Amino acid sequence: MSSFVKGFLTVVVWLVVPSAITAIVLWAADSLPHASYLVPIAGGFGLLYGLEAGILTIYDLGRAKGWVELFVDMTWSLPNTVFGFLLGNLVYIFFGSPSRARSKDAGWIVFVPRSTTGFGNNVLQTLGTVNIGGQGQHEKMHLLQARIFGPLYLPLFGASYIVTFLIQVLWTFTIGGILWLAKIRTKAYLRPPAHSAVGGFFGWIYYATPFELWAYASGNP
Repeated sequence: MSSFVKGFLTVVVWLVVPSAITAIVLWAADSLPHASYLVPIAGGFGLLYGLEAGILTIYDLGRAKGWVELFVDMTWSLPNTVFGFLLGNLVYIFFGSPSRARSKDAGWIVFVPRSTTGFGNNVLQTLGTVNIGGQGQHEKMHLLQARIFGPLYLPLFGASYIVTFLIQVLWTFTIGGILWLAKIRTKAYLRPPAHSAVGGFFGWIYYATPFELWAYASGNP
């Protein structure tokens, strides 16, 4: 299948399916007359995302895997897709540019940093299906995590940060603080390993979340 056909199918499917599903759900709930405005909203988002994904040909629609990724992203993992598309494009466009070479058949939208210094070079990050800077297994694992956990992914990710933050604060101001005052520890707070992308007090909060532990165990960013 040619890249043109893959891109065209991506745009058409994203334009038609989200609006059709929205209309069917509203009709089944007998809410279509009162909430019909949601249909063009769903279609509008589908068109915008489909155009970006289609131009970059991120879905390998010549294989079953590409179709599975596409339909998971527009159904089960749709909250992550919307979140990544809106926030990822809004933020990453200031530091990089979408790369067709790196996005093609890869299942995600990749931004390549425009410079060798600064945010885009030092930070490897994935939001939904939108990534900047990272091509390794670590960032791809975040993409897979979003597709596995679907609508639970963002709430679980946020909750895990709250838990590790509370653990860090509790340790720092109790046992860690006592050991630091006794000069047994050089720092009162828990520290992440050297290979963590983030260091210091907040580094452990970031590194100790289950999703990051999983991603670091899978390979390099």
